[in-house]
Amino acid sequence: MKKYPIIAVSGSIAAYKTCELVRNIVKKGIPVRVMMTENATRFIGPVTFSALTNKSVIVNEWDQGMIHIDVKNEASVFAVVPATANIIGKMANGIADDAVTSAYLAMNCPVIIAPAMNPNMYNSKAVQRNLKILKDDGVIIIDPMMGEVICGDIGPGKMADISEIEKIILEYHYKNV
Repeated sequence: MKKYPIIAVSGSIAAYKTCELVRNIVKKGIPVRVMMTENATRFIGPVTFSALTNKSVIVNEWDQGMIHIDVKNEASVFAVVPATANIIGKMANGIADDAVTSAYLAMNCPVIIAPAMNPNMYNSKAVQRNLKILKDDGVIIIDPMMGEVICGDIGPGKMADISEIEKIILEYHYKNV
């Protein structure tokens, strides 16, 4: 079975940037499978990612059987882009209440997250504690940039550049195919 990156999208305004990421990887001839949280679908529709990948998008883990188990066998790398405070907290604490978090717990490949959120949220003790837990668990964290976020606040929390995220995903993909 050929392995490929699984890109999981969580509910942040930065979700639109993930379209460019997926498109760039697919243009290199690498298949990509996209998963989305329900909250992510409020920012961008699954049809967009389906068009970019020519594959169905996983939103509900029960629509396609036990898909969260099936994708673990397909994944060269599992990347959550963007990773919100909500998804980071669920991952750090083993909460599996949707397709993305269930798939995360089943993964046996490298896991990467690219946090994106308001600087105050990013700097909160809870988010920093959850990031430390994930780092200690072996999750690769692509630190957010300093900058202005959508609400106008300035600080760390702006998702890393797509080119940096792509480079890291591909590095781990090529190590695992």
